[in-house]
Amino acid sequence: MELQFVKFNPSGNTTVLILDPLSREQYPEIAAKIMADTCLSAEQVGFLEQADEFGAVAKLHMMGGEFCGNASRSFAAWIAAGGLEGKRPDGFYGEKEICIQVSGHAGILKARVQNQGSGHTISAKIDMPLPLRILHGRNEGLGEYSIVIYEGITHVILWSKAADELYIDIAEDLLGKEGLSLDCFGVMFFNARINEMIPVVRVKAVDSLVWESSCGSGTAALASALADRQQGSVSNLMISQPGGDLFVSVDWADGIMGCSLSGDIKITATGTAYID
Repeated sequence: MELQFVKFNPSGNTTVLILDPLSREQYPEIAAKIMADTCLSAEQVGFLEQADEFGAVAKLHMMGGEFCGNASRSFAAWIAAGGLEGKRPDGFYGEKEICIQVSGHAGILKARVQNQGSGHTISAKIDMPLPLRILHGRNEGLGEYSIVIYEGITHVILWSKAADELYIDIAEDLLGKEGLSLDCFGVMFFNARINEMIPVVRVKAVDSLVWESSCGSGTAALASALADRQQGSVSNLMISQPGGDLFVSVDWADGIMGCSLSGDIKITATGTAYID
């Protein structure tokens, strides 16, 4: 099978977008092969679909039906650079507003995309989905934690633990006891002293557990949990992650009213992937 693709680097969270139409039943198997080091070596895979909601120019469906903030920003950047028209990413002038659909979110997301002086590096800021619920607690295994629940993914924020795989199963057990979906969840290890976050994400559909170089939805979840804890807005907070920095803002007015995520996107490769 020959598949046309674009590969992105949004703060290290390497993402492959498959451009050829496939059935959704094929997505998990294709994604697992694409992610392998012997193929395109990516942290995640999304698939181009036609929009089915008025106002959106196209739809991004992630490999497990999850929501992903970095993939969404990458998708919008590619569209702004002329991807839907089959153009090479040779740059564009000024700023463009792109409206897209993304799996794991019912509705349209608006992105503002700006040329960074290169056809391959584009700044993208996107309005993120708002949490359905935020829970705060403490237990012996995880210490102080927050759970941020979205339609398409759930994140556990650990406020006092260094990154270690042993906490992933404990967090999964906690989510199960809370009656929350385990289809896709992340564990975000946050060091408040240096504003650093180390993310790990599990996607059940592709049986993946990835220590991600950065996590867009996890960054939004962290900032949302911070806003909820302090009952106030978070303005352009830079969160350092293994692959780079992301910037996040949360608007608060007796609750979370808005959230935006921004950072640079690099288009690193386009071409044909050969899948057995």
